[in-house]
Amino acid sequence: MPAKYILSKTLDVGVTYEAESDKAYVIRRVGTNSTTPATFSVAGVNCLTIIDKLARIKPSAYDHYGPVELGPLFIVVPPSKKFGFTGASGSKMFIEGEILELAPGEVLTPDLLGRYSEQGKHYLSVLSGTFSKGTGTAWPADEENTVIDFTAPAGEKHVINRAVYGDIANLAAAHAPGDWSLRFYKQGAPLDILAVSMGDPGIDLWNMHYVYDTAVYHTLFSLENMPIVLDPGRRLTIKARNASGASKSPATGTSITVTVHLLDEVTLLS
Repeated sequence: MPAKYILSKTLDVGVTYEAESDKAYVIRRVGTNSTTPATFSVAGVNCLTIIDKLARIKPSAYDHYGPVELGPLFIVVPPSKKFGFTGASGSKMFIEGEILELAPGEVLTPDLLGRYSEQGKHYLSVLSGTFSKGTGTAWPADEENTVIDFTAPAGEKHVINRAVYGDIANLAAAHAPGDWSLRFYKQGAPLDILAVSMGDPGIDLWNMHYVYDTAVYHTLFSLENMPIVLDPGRRLTIKARNASGASKSPATGTSITVTVHLLDEVTLLS
């Protein structure tokens, strides 16, 4: 059995790293400070895409979450293989797991070799979208606007069952519970109630990531209990709704803007 050491390292964007001839990485947790999607690759094969809003390098006073747990979608860097990541200029990526030191003639175990062969076909990625209402434009009560509209491409299966980041910016008045919601639609059908007699449609944006104390803190909402499976050709639409019952105005000279990021488990079927 190979010797095991702690893997806890921070990588620089755009740098090509190379594993030693007798050492391998098993990467189980990853975070980044890249504000745009950051893609990690091994031997030229992309096997992970994340963004800081979903997988931070470490928690902060305002963001109470850190690296994402990869679980069964862990990443293997075999001996002598090159690896690195692309992302925002100057950004970094934190990787955590195990370093394996192989004895002369020793090879990786079948489970690790199996994962290595699959990690470019089954991996975590990011779905992102933004909607801006328009500078100086009020958002009427009960109006819904599309933030993400995604159709799974041919030959791809997408499972949305992990973290969700939702944010609304540039409101003239403070965001309050029940003011805004996100509605999830699959094939045009809402994954939600239909009649307002049951309550406001959608998932309350306040409780998706806001926890108020003396300042604004962010945690991440999860779709673990409502996995959305998109087979090829299936469509996911996410809409932001003004659920407050009154028109909402932006701060002077700005536009009300909603941003959503989702962790997406991708499987390439062919």
